[in-house]
Amino acid sequence: MEADSRYIINNNLSNKGWILDKSNPYCNVHFESPRNNELRKKLKGKHPDYILYETKTKKPIGVIEAKKSGVDLQKALNQGEIYASKLGAPLIFAMNGAYCETRWLGNKKPLILNGEEVKEIIKEIEALEFLKKNSNEIYTLPKNVIVSRQELLSIFKDLNNTLRDEGLRAGIERLSEFANILFLKLLSENNEHNYWNSIKNQKDPDIIGFINSYVINDIQKKYGGDVFTQLNITNPRTLREIIDRLDPLTLSTIDTDIKGDAFEYFLQNTTSTENDLGEYFTPRHIVKTMVHLVNPRFKESIYDPFCGTGGFLTQAFKHIKESTILNAEQQEYLKKKTIFGGEITSTARIAKMNMILQGDGHSGVQKINSLANPKDKEFDIVISNIPFSQKTKYSELYYNGISKNNGDATCILHCLRSLKDGGRMALIVPEGFLYRGHLAEVRKFLLNNAKLQSVISLPQGVFLPYTMTKTDILYFTEISKITNKHFFYFDVKNDGFSLNNRRKKIQGSNDLQVVNSADFKDEKDTLSVGFNLVYLEEVKLNNYNLIGGQYAKKRGKTKYLEVRLEEVILDIKDGGTPSRKKEEYFNGNINWCIVKDIKPEIWETKEKISELGLKNSSAKIWPINSIIISLGASIGHIGIAKIPVATKQGLAGIIVDTKKIIPEYLYYILSNRTEEIQNMAIGTTIKEIRPSKFKRLFKLPLPPLFIQNKIIQNLKEEEFKIENNKKEIEKSQKIILKKINSLWEI
Repeated sequence: MEADSRYIINNNLSNKGWILDKSNPYCNVHFESPRNNELRKKLKGKHPDYILYETKTKKPIGVIEAKKSGVDLQKALNQGEIYASKLGAPLIFAMNGAYCETRWLGNKKPLILNGEEVKEIIKEIEALEFLKKNSNEIYTLPKNVIVSRQELLSIFKDLNNTLRDEGLRAGIERLSEFANILFLKLLSENNEHNYWNSIKNQKDPDIIGFINSYVINDIQKKYGGDVFTQLNITNPRTLREIIDRLDPLTLSTIDTDIKGDAFEYFLQNTTSTENDLGEYFTPRHIVKTMVHLVNPRFKESIYDPFCGTGGFLTQAFKHIKESTILNAEQQEYLKKKTIFGGEITSTARIAKMNMILQGDGHSGVQKINSLANPKDKEFDIVISNIPFSQKTKYSELYYNGISKNNGDATCILHCLRSLKDGGRMALIVPEGFLYRGHLAEVRKFLLNNAKLQSVISLPQGVFLPYTMTKTDILYFTEISKITNKHFFYFDVKNDGFSLNNRRKKIQGSNDLQVVNSADFKDEKDTLSVGFNLVYLEEVKLNNYNLIGGQYAKKRGKTKYLEVRLEEVILDIKDGGTPSRKKEEYFNGNINWCIVKDIKPEIWETKEKISELGLKNSSAKIWPINSIIISLGASIGHIGIAKIPVATKQGLAGIIVDTKKIIPEYLYYILSNRTEEIQNMAIGTTIKEIRPSKFKRLFKLPLPPLFIQNKIIQNLKEEEFKIENNKKEIEKSQKIILKKINSLWEI
């Protein structure tokens, strides 16, 4: 176990009230070795990293397996299960730093507390409750105060309609009123000042005035004048209805995921007609993953220039607070000198509220146009979900205007400029930024000024119901230190939720667990959990395209010279389709190939075009022994032309250099690497590969021509065997069918 992991876990335990000091008579955590010889014998010399005890007893109640980053936590749980079984301790935790997975020994399911899966160390009183109930699922609160996500959404929908009926037609107005009232409720639940009960006890005619005078003045004294605003509600009955609806709920007990979803639902509905600022609210499990990536530490400054409601900032604040033991002076530092954010809209106020509810840090959040106000090397960490696809007039403020007023690029360059040397950042960006040609110079600049650790491709639909925009996480370290040779790429297929508007949680493991287990310092471990290595040499040749799936997985060494496709061919071009409005362009004598015509050997085509059609399109006649390959729709169909043939668009023709390579050899290589070819494709709706890029990206071993001939003959012999076997199989199937049918014959 790494010392860093142990340090974080120790602090987590202490913050949850566990006693680690062995000299303390109430010590209830033992590191590695059990308390008594009897338990040591049961373990036979092996031991979990931590053993949790019931205070002032010799009874183990749980184990913790502590691993370094890069270790699969499911495997760690399996290991912990062995120890727990021998010790009779049903609670199992696995941690790699601040990330945690749990298991109940009895049914091998995760721990569920008040309806939510446990993702952190729990308090002893909660642990004992699991033992008392002898179950992986407990409730420490009455079920009538536990609100499901759907119930909360229903309530918020009703409140939104109530505010609309009050005359607040603009969504931003309703949001402002809602945020004020919800803030008072949560502030009271957090034992700050019991505003809520004071408000409830007011008579209807006095209730609005009480909030707009006494309450607002008190909050402004404590937190400043830009957190809480005067209510615009004029009808006290409306306010009373909202209060009565929220009063039975205990919102502070609801998991932050649910509260975040509810907030975002309300915000979504206030701006559902048009999101002209490109804001999309980040799912909390994605937020946690990114905070885990950057791993903020005490005394590091954290900045989100497009902070929205403050999801990244509150999670980063929580991460530091829970993984560090802080004295009173250090707590003040954390509150006032750690968190910084900018937000152009009025949601900056909600970000401030969320920081206050989290423990503070609100003073560093500003309502400001961040792009118009560059920061120069001010922060240790930047973490953000940039506004998507915006235009901007501020690109000239960033590195001589290389982004050319492209909003995505300018936002990213703002983040880069704001970082101290050696800093790190994690950004959610639209996937178009990774490959669009006009942004190549920006990508080149980034790679020359920071170390790209990883590109993490998120599934399309992760931001539903807001947008279907395909996105990626870019994770940079070592700002201003040019040490790039490669980066790690991971394609998230399953983020733990359904990829539809409902975004319903899916049970079982998901790909984000892999991302959270990666240790980018250890190349071997990172590759072992499923990341791919992408070399920047190849990226540079491909116009600085960062779509990791376009680059071949390493196949090990070859005893032959490895070459790029462009080194062994004379030409490669896309085809074309004559206008179908011109009858004279078709029914000629020129073979014209479509996808359905592609076979290992192409001897005929369904359609033919005329000389006039050829002349008036981008189609070209490919000679005999040209390779025909689909690089547009239905990518990966490959054949050898045995007749002169033209092709439609999306089908490329390749003329090989026969002095270097035999057409059949190239055909066999290409046809057996279709998955790799398909991974090179880019595009939002229809994916394609440009021939010019394909010839640069695709690599193959190049033996001498006589060896190529031998390989071709061996492969043809194997194909012959396959065909013969097919015939024998078909013959046997007919015999079986005949015997079955004979059962009904007299």
